Formats: sequence, C-alpha cells, structure tokens
Amino acid sequence: MERITEKDSSGRWTIPPELEEAAAARLAAFEDAYERLTARQGEIAAKMEALKAQGKQKTAQFRELFGEKLMNQNTLALWETYGVR
Repeated sequence: MERITEKDSSGRWTIPPELEEAAAARLAAFEDAYERLTARQGEIAAKMEALKAQGKQKTAQFRELFGEKLMNQNTLALWETYGVR
C-alpha cells in the first residue's frame, strides 16, 4: 500500500493537497469495512445463539461461525490498537 499521509517536522500528520481526494476515498473504504465488520459480528452472534438454542454447538456451521467471529474480533482489536476504531 502506498502511503498518502506524511509526518511533518512537528510530528503532525498531513495530507498533500493533490492526494486529499485519494485520502478521503481510502478513509471512506475503511469506514465501510469497519461498519460491515461490526454488522457481521452482530449477524454471527445471532446465528450462533439460534444454533445454541437448538443444541447445535458441535456442528460445523457453529464452529465456522465461531472461527469467523474470532478473526473479526482480532481485526477489530488490531484497529483499536492503532487508534483507528
């Protein structure tokens, strides 16, 4: 990934004027990804609860959902570590 932002001599991040549109597009893509990931976490939780209510915690579907939930949590935790959440 090519970096758009630059750090100035005072340590502040800046965006060169000619890259402002690209920076806005990249930020919008991140925001879309964040919203989709958090929505998906809600969908997964609902599906897992339904399976759990049916006593299907040992099924492949439940385990796949659990794995996806863990991967999503890891991604969200990584973003939080870097302060982008």
